Amino acid sequence: MRKLMSIGILSCLFAFSANAQDSLQLHLQGIKERVSQGRAIRNDFYKLPALRPFQYKQSMTPVDISYFSDNKELYNYQIGSGDKGFRIKTDSYIKNSFPNLTLWGYATYENVKVQDLKFNETSDYHLVFPYLIADSVGGNLNAEVYQFSGGIAKEIGNWVLAGEAGYKANLSHRKRDPRPDNNSSDIYAQLGASYFLTPTYLISAHVGGRFYKQRNTLDFISEKGRPQVFYFNGLAAYNRLLSGSFNPPGQFLYNVNGINAKLSFAPKNDAGFMAEVGVSQNSGKRTLPLSSANANDWTDQVISGKLGYVNANDSWCYGAMAKMDLQTRKGSEGLFNNDGAVTGGYTKISEISSYRYYNFEYNLEAFIGKENWSIKPFATFTQIKEQYLNPFREQWADIVKVGVQGQYLYQMKDGLFGISLNLQKQKVLDKNSVFNITRGTALEDLLSQNYMFLTAEPFTVGGEARYDFVVNEQVKPFVKANALTSTEIKQKYYALTLGFVF
Repeated sequence: MRKLMSIGILSCLFAFSANAQDSLQLHLQGIKERVSQGRAIRNDFYKLPALRPFQYKQSMTPVDISYFSDNKELYNYQIGSGDKGFRIKTDSYIKNSFPNLTLWGYATYENVKVQDLKFNETSDYHLVFPYLIADSVGGNLNAEVYQFSGGIAKEIGNWVLAGEAGYKANLSHRKRDPRPDNNSSDIYAQLGASYFLTPTYLISAHVGGRFYKQRNTLDFISEKGRPQVFYFNGLAAYNRLLSGSFNPPGQFLYNVNGINAKLSFAPKNDAGFMAEVGVSQNSGKRTLPLSSANANDWTDQVISGKLGYVNANDSWCYGAMAKMDLQTRKGSEGLFNNDGAVTGGYTKISEISSYRYYNFEYNLEAFIGKENWSIKPFATFTQIKEQYLNPFREQWADIVKVGVQGQYLYQMKDGLFGISLNLQKQKVLDKNSVFNITRGTALEDLLSQNYMFLTAEPFTVGGEARYDFVVNEQVKPFVKANALTSTEIKQKYYALTLGFVF
């Protein structure tokens, strides 16, 4: 009887130990799926909703908090010298909990200080430039950013039907003159469908849209020494009638509506060819407190493409991806007449097309390695050209970035340790600028500074270390540290992240 009891107890302990080991291995396999640079190319490709069921094999929900600090001595005045703050984030991916159903969700909160902004009192620079509200004083800008999104994909026979929607809000302000108070909201959604052409390959189509709004006010408490406020139209050109040292009551309004579409071809599994073509178009407008008519209208179009091959099945993993993104932004500005004595405001009398911006980027990256190590060389060629027509101003540059990234993953008894190193050099092949502006002025300094940053040739060294470990079945913490330094622009960045995986 005692022998039977002993055998039974040992069997239970063995089964528990085996289940615990299986659970640990599944957990570590899920971590590797997400942190391995050998899978990064594939994971990024499968972010479209109707491809999400094939992005990962393991469900996972990490929750983390990060502190980060970025600072550059040479920088674009209108973007700032770097961000400093903290972030709370979760990124959930759940599959197999319900039959043929995949769910995912993302949420983040950021509390950020955007440092040393100058000639820009407007949030979301990359979406609304060059139509910024600006002054020569500037300063740090405090921002709170909230973002959440979620999606669902359902497999029905040879079809996958999916959808995703999200919302982002940015609340920015400064507590000293000049005092911008910026509130923006960005709502976006995407629908998609995939169909299996063969048992291993599928084709997918996606369409989406966005609705963006930003409301700004700019106040001054001091009655003396107010700087001039500029309503920029591109490359520091501004409307002299509307701009000035006064403080107009009311709000500056930005609206951007956009649509996008993508067509993809991809393998279901971890090996095969993949291709994608896409186009997106945003239409934006800005209105000023001085008039209800649009002060500016612009369109932004991006044509994109991807072509690659990945093999992550064998003991040797390898692959390559070629990408291109061709961005064209065109804008117009209104011409106004001051008829305040009659109507109490400014009347729009005509409109001219005055601004052009082109950013054509071509990227090639490849990787080779095994389960625990990989090497990824990469190269990017970028052509940037920006023009304002009257007075004629122009800057352009052809830029090449080349680099290599290496990663090593070491699996321990109860955890996984990973370390990576990134080396990158930027080289300007050709460049030119024509600004036609009075030398020694603040606006000439703005253009010169931004051009110097655009055409800088830094050498960048970056690194990351991450350790995931298991305390018990419920407690699975991780810690991550990042650091980066660059010559010429003299950038220093570091971040520390603490989190749990569920």
